[in-house]
Amino acid sequence: MQSVNSMGMRRGVLWSLALLFVIVALALGVFNVIALPGCRSCHVRAAFRSATLAQPHARVDCRSCHVPADSVGRIAFALREPIHMFVPIARGDVRDAAAVPDSRCLTCHKDVQDATVVSDGIRISHKSCAARASCSYCHSAVAHGTATSWVRAYDMDSCLACHVSEAQTDCDLCHEGRGTQNRIKSSTFAVTHGRAWRTTHGMGDVATCTVCHKSDDCVECHGSGVPHTGDFVKVHAAYAARKDARCTACHAASFCDSCHGTPMPHTRTFTAGHVKTAAADSALCKRCHADSDCTTCHTKHAHPGGAIGALRSTAGGAR
Repeated sequence: MQSVNSMGMRRGVLWSLALLFVIVALALGVFNVIALPGCRSCHVRAAFRSATLAQPHARVDCRSCHVPADSVGRIAFALREPIHMFVPIARGDVRDAAAVPDSRCLTCHKDVQDATVVSDGIRISHKSCAARASCSYCHSAVAHGTATSWVRAYDMDSCLACHVSEAQTDCDLCHEGRGTQNRIKSSTFAVTHGRAWRTTHGMGDVATCTVCHKSDDCVECHGSGVPHTGDFVKVHAAYAARKDARCTACHAASFCDSCHGTPMPHTRTFTAGHVKTAAADSALCKRCHADSDCTTCHTKHAHPGGAIGALRSTAGGAR
């Protein structure tokens, strides 16, 4: 009986210690978030700290962006974070602390919604150009720079997706006080127009190249038909057949074969043996050719009565 009581006492002590640990951890969490030392007690990595100090938001309290402003929200956040440190309760990309809601950005930047903003030589109307985008879509690095796990920024390709279709491509519409050489140092353009541009320039949106570049600039290296138009797939055969065609400068032979089902372009000897290809899979030919492509040649070059009929009559006469 005594041993049972002692076991019960030990169990009670262990549960009490565990409960005390939880209470202390939660209390420290609440104190850490609501009072001091705050987020910096954990986020002290040298690279993260230096990147943060170099940004415009360096003097902004972490809690202003990452913690709900109301008292209830802050207390709930403070209770949840210590638990998350030991038992992850949400993916990092959906946690409130990681994905800063637009409402917190607009607490200080509400004026950007209606005004035309000019920053770092870029002029933008958020009301018309960013109505369906979250603040972090273009400004994810404003607080922590390159220490941000996924740096996203505005770029010309994103803007031109609308500007090209609306025929609003005048440079000075969006750019102010900067030369052309200073307009290509961020986001996608840093890759497509960087030092290795000869290798990387095709990684951007090719449909927008002609906003700044003349077609002749492309033809010099790529041959005719570049940059490709929206209907290029339908008309590319005509360009591929030209003497100045340089399809293989960008495309491997397998790129053509994967659609055509046969080595392209056709070799000089293809016509002589194409009947076997057509007999094996006529649908293959019709991926590119209309029936008239066949009849135009076969009608003109067949013997009277048809090539097959002529062969049969010749065979009958020989008997």
